[in-house]
Formats: sequence, structure tokens, C-alpha cells
Amino acid sequence: MRNVLMQRTQSGAALFVAMIFLLILSFLGGVLLSNSNQGLKIVSAMGDRLGAEHELEGEMSELVIDPDLQGAIGSMVPAASMPVSDFVAGADGTLRHTVDGVCSRSFNASSNNAITQCRYVRADANKNYGKANRASTSIAAGIEQPML
Repeated sequence: MRNVLMQRTQSGAALFVAMIFLLILSFLGGVLLSNSNQGLKIVSAMGDRLGAEHELEGEMSELVIDPDLQGAIGSMVPAASMPVSDFVAGADGTLRHTVDGVCSRSFNASSNNAITQCRYVRADANKNYGKANRASTSIAAGIEQPML
């Protein structure tokens, strides 16, 4: 006897179901890639912001230790202002004379606090960052200068 192979006709249902699953999985993969790309953009923007803040803090530190700052503050007239870039190259900001008043130090008698008059100056600095420098951050610091 001969073995006769039975031939079955296939309707292609398995192929159709497999193609639908493949389409769904491809769509989900695309969505996941898009979400991860957005996450990378957010992390990059936060990194730019933190970098700008660190640069501002560095500029303020440079400003405070500048040896010419004391003389410049001493010669400021009331309500005067000057650019921070006079002391820190590339800095964007201003020094503003706010008020002359009593120093905020302790008034216990000693040779350390014999000077009671102080000049107060506000230092503002700005830094642009991000794509096309659209975002900005700023920092402000108060400087108290004893007056003779």
C-alpha cells in the first residue's frame, strides 16, 4: 500500500494573526522610543539649567573675591549701579547701591566692630541657557561694605 499524504488547504489565518501582533508590537515599540527620547530631552534641559546655576554661583564667588570690588563699592553714590562684567569677564548683571545704614553685626564693644555704618549693595546676575538661549536663570546676593 502506498502512503498517501493528505493535503490540507490553509486559509492563512495564522499568518493574519501573526501580522496583527507584529503591527501592535511595532506600534508599542515606537511609542516607547518616543517616550525615552522625551525623557532624554528633559534630562538634557535640567543639565543645562544646573550648569547655568553653577556658572552663576562661580561668577558671584569671583565677584566677591575681586580685590577692586571694595574700592568700587566705597565710591558708589546712592542709587548708583555698575555692571558685574567690570569685575567678572562675561558676566551679565548689575551691582546696585541700595542703602547706607547700620551694620548688621553685633554691637558688643570690641575693636572688631568699631565701624557701625555700612553700604549695602545688591548684586544681580543672569545666565541664558538651553536651546537658542531661550531660558534664563538668575541669582541675587547682598554685599555689606563697612564704611570708614
